[in-house]
Amino acid sequence: MRNRWNLILLVGISTLTIFSILVVWPGWPKRYLPDFIGYPEGPIIEIGGREAMKLGLDLQGGTYVLTEADLSQLPAGTDVDQAMEGARDIMERRVNAFGVSETEVTREGKNRIAVQLPGISPEAAADLIGRTAQLEFREPVLDEAGLITCLRDDGTEFKVPRAEVSESVDAAGAKELQCVASDGAIGVAQWKPAAGTVGGQTRVLTGRFLRSKSQAIADPAACNGTPPCVTIEFTGEGGLLFEQVTTRLVGLPLGIFLDDELISSPNVSGPLSGQQFLISGVELEEAKRLAIQLNAGALPVPLRTIQTSEVDATLGEKTLVRSVQAGIIGILAVMTFMVLYYRLPGLLASLALLAYIATVMMIFKLGPVIGPVTITLSGIAGFVLSVGMAVDANVLVFERMKEELRAGRALPSAIEHGFDRAWSSIRDSNVSTLITSAILWWFGDQFGASLVQGFALTLGIGVLVSMFSAIVVTRTLLRLLVGTPVARHMGLFAPDLGLAAGVGRVKAATPFVFDFVRRRGVYFLISAMILVPGIISLAVPPALKAGIEFSSGATMTVVFDDPNVDQDALHGALADLGHGEARVQKTSGGSFIIRFGELQGAIGPPVGPAPPSERDEIQAGLEQRLGTFRITNFNQVSEIVSREIARNAAIAVGVASIAILLYISISFRNVPKAYRYGIAAVIAALHDAVFILGAFSIFGKVFGTEINSMFITGLLTVIGFSVHDTIVVFDRIRENVAANPGVPFDEVVNTSLTETVARSINTSTTVILTLVALLLLGGGSIDVLLITLLLGIIAGTYSSIFIASQILVAWEDGDFSRIWRRVAPKRLQPAAEPSS
Repeated sequence: MRNRWNLILLVGISTLTIFSILVVWPGWPKRYLPDFIGYPEGPIIEIGGREAMKLGLDLQGGTYVLTEADLSQLPAGTDVDQAMEGARDIMERRVNAFGVSETEVTREGKNRIAVQLPGISPEAAADLIGRTAQLEFREPVLDEAGLITCLRDDGTEFKVPRAEVSESVDAAGAKELQCVASDGAIGVAQWKPAAGTVGGQTRVLTGRFLRSKSQAIADPAACNGTPPCVTIEFTGEGGLLFEQVTTRLVGLPLGIFLDDELISSPNVSGPLSGQQFLISGVELEEAKRLAIQLNAGALPVPLRTIQTSEVDATLGEKTLVRSVQAGIIGILAVMTFMVLYYRLPGLLASLALLAYIATVMMIFKLGPVIGPVTITLSGIAGFVLSVGMAVDANVLVFERMKEELRAGRALPSAIEHGFDRAWSSIRDSNVSTLITSAILWWFGDQFGASLVQGFALTLGIGVLVSMFSAIVVTRTLLRLLVGTPVARHMGLFAPDLGLAAGVGRVKAATPFVFDFVRRRGVYFLISAMILVPGIISLAVPPALKAGIEFSSGATMTVVFDDPNVDQDALHGALADLGHGEARVQKTSGGSFIIRFGELQGAIGPPVGPAPPSERDEIQAGLEQRLGTFRITNFNQVSEIVSREIARNAAIAVGVASIAILLYISISFRNVPKAYRYGIAAVIAALHDAVFILGAFSIFGKVFGTEINSMFITGLLTVIGFSVHDTIVVFDRIRENVAANPGVPFDEVVNTSLTETVARSINTSTTVILTLVALLLLGGGSIDVLLITLLLGIIAGTYSSIFIASQILVAWEDGDFSRIWRRVAPKRLQPAAEPSS
């Protein structure tokens, strides 16, 4: 099977893998790998100017702020979408002025703006978003001769006529009015507020005299024959001021400034009277942008902060290193397990896994089509989980291949039949995981939860690439193995495969079948015994200990310079500051986690820097009483957001269950009573979900464990994994039912479970190895997610074998109807009276 096509595929796979490794190679590899080896520093290949992965705030530190506009303050008839776009544009300009890379300013829904500011303190973030736009009109500073005053870099002044002044862009990308002196010196024109007199009083012309009706126009007639242009409209008083200003500035530029930044400097051709005016001589895209900016300055949109998250940069760096190292250890453990259990195919699967990891990381970094993927801590967890899914595809193929070898097929035929027979299981199980990923993405998108979206995106991309890895990479490596001396030793494929006389052929053995079905009543009883304590705990209020994302409030993690500060001293200081209700918890690392109710934001004028907030007052008071400290993490969620998160979480769980039920029913449509498979899979998944809910209810009452969006992410993933596991078993049942007509359903299920139990346990083992590594060595902020996944995978493995399949058998054998007849026996109807 070493034909030209397989060799071409091998060259392509090798090239892709090497290229991906060179692209994603880190700049400082000793941070993650053993430091006694001299590694080359990356990036070895740089594409598109991207030197490193795009990291989320939890891995590089910074501030996340979600703001909401008070639309009730806008005048009737206002274009809300344009007003919000103007506010977003203003905020983006302010953020870009900091010169910080990887910032994001995005619209969230109709009236919200989310801002991610890597490496920026919350105080600086508050200054950015705590004030609305200031639009001003300015005129150039003139001397007595009417020359424009300009300033050199060294601070000296010089004068130039209007002809020597032109609009340009500085090194930071900001507009400026550049002057060129007679001696060739370069400077920048100086401005002063444009003012006029109304009713005997001097008034500065600002955005408050503008009506929010500016628009970009491309029609030549409307633009006086010089398209495109921007129309602006003043109030009556503003029109008088504008006429006075333009009368003074005939032949000179008029500066339009937004937040002290020049956005346009049109030349005044003559005095302008009235209330409507045109600005021409600009490109169409610039005209559109100018119209938005003018409206934003004329109509400030009041914004208030409804959610805040802050991560210390030092903590983010430590979390990144520990998480990457944990992921590497977990993946190496998976490879070791695969080689020990599957021998030669396991070694090939490990090579395919290296190609898979390099390719996925390259996609994350370069992001063709979708753009670079922001890597968060939960995203690392999603990627590591996808590694388990990639291994699962190989496990399915190898188990099928061993069955074909045991049945007496030669190695080449066993390879092809193994892949063909495993494909339906790989397809259906991965589609169920993709459905879960899509719903998780929607859930995170509803309230700007980048951690949830990061998990969903990395898991979804990983699952898609894993199918390519198993079906193309592993298959190619196995095909190239055929005909080599190594392929003659069947013991390298499995220790129980004995050699027969024919080379590459094994003896068919009588398969052992374990009777799972006979003890199904015991399995149902075990499940009940496990679930009942959790259900009782859920019935006792509070059912679950809600974190701030579900109950609103704020949490702050602080580290004091003085190691003698204890929990009582901190609680006493908080009580003195009027926060006696705050809960204080000391961590094993010596830091303190403080839980407040919702803290009030800054209250002050809408224009200018934000005044101190309630959080600022707490920080100042604690520092005065207990000494200096550092905030490593801060989160605040308003009651508005917490209600939405709870509602969307319930919707997400419901939609995931319905979507999976429909998909399985369609996929198994050729099987008699296909709906039973879908219902059984959903019941098994809900069994796992109830187990998780009950466990966390007990954890909350005993250990104070709180649930958050990461818990919902884990719960939805568990539902997907449970169905993923169940589909593999159901696919084997479907195959055996079709291949063995007339055989009792009980026997078919027993055979199917016996054939798939090794795969179920092996897949769960590989995923558990990676999750345990992350839990022990990774960042603590996703511990709730990791614990949820660990419990869920154990429960999902159990339910796929001992619950879902047993429900099918019980349904087929009439167990449920017999129980129903005992619980609600049919009453005997009295005999009819004989007619006379």
